[in-house]
Amino acid sequence: MILNFLKARTKIFTILVLVPFLTLLVLYLELVLKTTILIALLFYFPSILVCFWWKKKGLIVTVFFATVLIVVHLIIRQDYFTPELINDLIIGISIVFVGIVVAYLSEQISKKEFDLKNIIEDLQRSNEDLQQFAYVSSHDLQEPLRAIISFSQLLEDEYKDDIDKAGKEFLHFITDGAKKMNTLIKDLLAYSRITTHAKPPKWNNLETILENSLFNLSESIKESGAIITHDKLPTLKVDKTQFLQLFQNFVSNAIKFRREETPRIHIGVKNIDIGWLFSIEDNGIGIESQYFDRIYNIFYRLHTKEEYPGTGIGLPICKKIIHRYGGEIWVESKIGKGSTFYFTILLKNAKNN
Repeated sequence: MILNFLKARTKIFTILVLVPFLTLLVLYLELVLKTTILIALLFYFPSILVCFWWKKKGLIVTVFFATVLIVVHLIIRQDYFTPELINDLIIGISIVFVGIVVAYLSEQISKKEFDLKNIIEDLQRSNEDLQQFAYVSSHDLQEPLRAIISFSQLLEDEYKDDIDKAGKEFLHFITDGAKKMNTLIKDLLAYSRITTHAKPPKWNNLETILENSLFNLSESIKESGAIITHDKLPTLKVDKTQFLQLFQNFVSNAIKFRREETPRIHIGVKNIDIGWLFSIEDNGIGIESQYFDRIYNIFYRLHTKEEYPGTGIGLPICKKIIHRYGGEIWVESKIGKGSTFYFTILLKNAKNN
């Protein structure tokens, strides 16, 4: 409220200074320079600016300028039907007309900006509420699921002699379903934590982060015999934990969706105009082009759980992390040839190495 009052007072003060100043200039131009062209140029641009700044109220100033232009000419020159007077009349009417158009357009723009601002604020609040709801729901649902799993296993252990084969099978379904639900909830919790529990970015050497992520995957790398190479990685201002997860998800996916031959994975990087372009290239099974956009949808899977384990949360997490730093992610792939995932990190997060 106080800020709006100060803005309004500043506008009024500016107009009160501008009007007498330009009026004196009119007298000077008419009496000394004997010209009307300079008057037109003098009035035209300030009038438009006033209308754009003060919207409809600014028309008062515009009409006043045009009236002064004509009245001063009539009083000082005392010739009523000269070409100069007609020229002044045309200029005055033009100034008022343009002022009306500018005032109308500026008001419409302001309304649209106000509506757009409200929509953005509503979307931000809604997004924050949804993220908080996802986090709270995921966190609170884990406890009853753990209870279901524990008591199902306890029931099976304590009464295994009293339960027939069908009963044991039902208990297995309950336990297995609860474990799968627990995995989904943990993944949803990890997805929501990208924003709800994000740490402030700090300067980190991505070489070290990649080494840590490969260490975490050492068992699957050894088991698959994967050959992993990489370019020299830069130092960026990022959340260390999130980028550890980012590299880990990309590499684990490349290992998981491999062909029978030895997995080969290369992590590349190059400096571009907007920042850094990363690539993760593999020689895996590949992805059909019709799924290039869908694979980033949460819990979306291209294969059954029997073929490849997982919940379909890895790439959505990668996308959300990359978007946090203003980057984009996309994939190029051919079936039976492999895939290359690309993502960008903006220059503001980069540091000269």
